[in-house]
Amino acid sequence: MGALIRDAARAIAATALCALAFAAGATGDTTLVYGGGGEGKVVFDGRLHAGKGYSCDDCHKSFAPTGTRLFDTKRRALIDKAAHKSRGSCFACHDGKAAPDDCDACHRENTAGNKAAVSPPAVRLHGAASAVDSLVAPNKAAVEKATGLALAVDRSNAGKGLIDLVDGKCDAALASAGLETVVAAAKAAGREVDAARLRMTVIASDQVVFVVNPANPVRSLAPEQLRDIHAGKVTNWKEVGGPDLPVQVVTDTLASATRGLVQQAVLKGAPYAATAKAVKIDAVSDEVATLPGGIGGLGAGFVKAGKVAVIETQKVDRPLGLITLGEPDAKVAKVIEAFRAAVAR
Repeated sequence: MGALIRDAARAIAATALCALAFAAGATGDTTLVYGGGGEGKVVFDGRLHAGKGYSCDDCHKSFAPTGTRLFDTKRRALIDKAAHKSRGSCFACHDGKAAPDDCDACHRENTAGNKAAVSPPAVRLHGAASAVDSLVAPNKAAVEKATGLALAVDRSNAGKGLIDLVDGKCDAALASAGLETVVAAAKAAGREVDAARLRMTVIASDQVVFVVNPANPVRSLAPEQLRDIHAGKVTNWKEVGGPDLPVQVVTDTLASATRGLVQQAVLKGAPYAATAKAVKIDAVSDEVATLPGGIGGLGAGFVKAGKVAVIETQKVDRPLGLITLGEPDAKVAKVIEAFRAAVAR
């Protein structure tokens, strides 16, 4: 009885989808948004498909037990019917953006001997640029080989990665600071996230360093001096034994875990100087290099040798890892273990 009710519900959903698509017309310029199996919004371009002469029944004839059909007619999808029922597989073609105009991006002609190419299942990792550059990029090939899983990586910042996680756009968020700091980064980006829902798995560690313009002779700062500079209490380098030069603090964006970590470890929770300039983490070295009085904190891997000078000051260590909603699922757990093995080597 439960199966019949489920099949009936699917049939109703399919009928509603057909009606919505064709009510939209066949102009190919708008999209139809519907739920993606609990994985977030999927965008299906109903007008485009209708404009190319396809009906819903070409792929979704019936969800009744005796009439199930999916992608066995004019064109064959890159994933089969069974894969469509898998968690998150809809994002192989739909990722919250409009469907592409090129049918071959998701489909290929269903001709004799022309079977759809089989791609390895993907694990989507979104978030901290520091984690991407220091953890993922150097080990990606080894992890993919060890797990048989493709890593789909979106490099942004920790706050955005966490937001993508709770929105169902990725399987794990990449973190470059502790969980509390990453949650704060998401809040700075406009989203409150309940930390109790999250699990962070630490894989490696990294260090935040501080750089100045190479023309600045200051090469060391006491922890208190570093704090007062970032808080705006020290506004001229002559106050810490340097030249008569205004201080310009450069920091990562508001949604960055690096910025939040510096605020916790160096500023002890106090706000940054009102004059602090926020740029993307990749640009911190370049920005400091153009500012005679510039100083900025960034992951050690982002330092551009020759452009800036690293100063001696307090160490700010940080974890690199993955954040999941609850315990990692089987695929993510497999990826985590492969990363740990790769880092250990």
